[in-house]
Amino acid sequence: MTGMTIETVRYFAEAAESGNAFGVTGLLDKYGNMIGIVLAVFGLIMLYFSFKARSLGGFVVDMMQHETIIKENGFELATAKIGESRSLEIGDKTFNEVQLLFELEGETYEKWTPDLGFADWVNIEYNPDDPSDFYITDKVEGEQTADVDEDGQEVKDESKPANMAFIAMLIFSIVLIGLGGGFLYDFYFIR
Repeated sequence: MTGMTIETVRYFAEAAESGNAFGVTGLLDKYGNMIGIVLAVFGLIMLYFSFKARSLGGFVVDMMQHETIIKENGFELATAKIGESRSLEIGDKTFNEVQLLFELEGETYEKWTPDLGFADWVNIEYNPDDPSDFYITDKVEGEQTADVDEDGQEVKDESKPANMAFIAMLIFSIVLIGLGGGFLYDFYFIR
């Protein structure tokens, strides 16, 4: 441990005597100017893109697929009749379900599903190998309801989120320009 401390002190003493760190390290003595130029150029490029990000006003990368992708699963289209309805109480919650009745080749298949507000008939897809395996393909038509708080009042989100991409890119570009400028100053003026 003491040997490492002595070497560190010796390194800083040599750097202080020569006026810069380039004469001690070797690598920076030859290529310090190139490292400074590269860092400063990347800093300026990052500064340009940070202001481009600010002009966008903020952005969100949305990785979700919003378009329906239809995959062939071998299911056939049919219709099912809405039968009885029932309510299930689980704890303090009430769940409403409806019975779907699907008839194929004289045989009736049934399935209980959450009540989505469909009336009389719904479009379904069923598995020809196992007709009891079917699901609803109709979309639920409904209005978007506004968010409400505990008092029942509508909540409006008027706050504009901070453009964190701009701030992070700006700080990073300033650091890169500072490092590049420090390398160039140390290489050309202190040497």
